[in-house]
Amino acid sequence: MPLETFKTSEPLTLGVELELQLVSRTDLDLVHASPDLLELLDKRGFPGNVVPEITESMIEISTGIHHDADTLLTQLRAMRDALVSAGERLNVGVCGGGTHPFQNWSERRIFPKPRFKEVSQLYGYLAKQFTIFGQHIHIGCESGDQAM
Repeated sequence: MPLETFKTSEPLTLGVELELQLVSRTDLDLVHASPDLLELLDKRGFPGNVVPEITESMIEISTGIHHDADTLLTQLRAMRDALVSAGERLNVGVCGGGTHPFQNWSERRIFPKPRFKEVSQLYGYLAKQFTIFGQHIHIGCESGDQAM
């Protein structure tokens, strides 16, 4: 399978993607809250992009493209505030980083999106075990060679 064409961008621009856990504020276990949280954030407006992830216990947020760290930090703070506010309405905590320490993978539900259902059919239970919450920092580069 050939590699995708490298997507060029303005050098040294910045962007962030975060995969976040949705947890019960009562027992800190993962909860199936992404459909409700996404709907609430859609109604209120969100200062970035927010999309579902493979299970209903996670979401992914991403910033716009920034030319300096200060504007990126300002957007990340606004995103955090919007997530915390929406989470409080649903009694859901939002956190990230690595993996959840005690969740039971068999309790995860696949988010009802065609791509996620396809991945789940292809990989079976492994799709439910894919509860890894990463952080991606993107730095703009003019070419693949420059990126390397």
